Amino acid sequence: MALGEKLFEENGNIVAVKVTKVHPMEGLTTEITFTSEIKGEGKFPNGKNLGSGIVTKYPHGIMDASFQGAFTTEDGEQFMWWAHEKSKIVEGGKIKGLTMVTGFTNSEKLSWMNNLIFALDLDGSTLSNEFKATAYEWI
Repeated sequence: MALGEKLFEENGNIVAVKVTKVHPMEGLTTEITFTSEIKGEGKFPNGKNLGSGIVTKYPHGIMDASFQGAFTTEDGEQFMWWAHEKSKIVEGGKIKGLTMVTGFTNSEKLSWMNNLIFALDLDGSTLSNEFKATAYEWI
């Protein structure tokens, strides 16, 4: 996997969690909603992000998630996205993971983003509703 330019830094908070399934072998499945602030690098704009999705935490500490949402720039332009995450719980309840994101926009100003694949390096914790991510262009 080759990573290109750093696109942005993200700081977010989980604002809602709903447990949808508990199973001794299949783990815990939740619906998550989050908001985040995006600080763009280079031509990537700053803005706010809103997303939600389904997260399954398996008994052996691996997590699998699918999300969708919308990123709105400070100028009011919007980029709709969807993502797939694989992560694991490591020492101290920390969550480390990789999230792959693609999306689309009808904005002429953001049209260059329609061909991007983002690779997000995720840091979170099972003890907090806060998370951080650094996004790179996947090439």
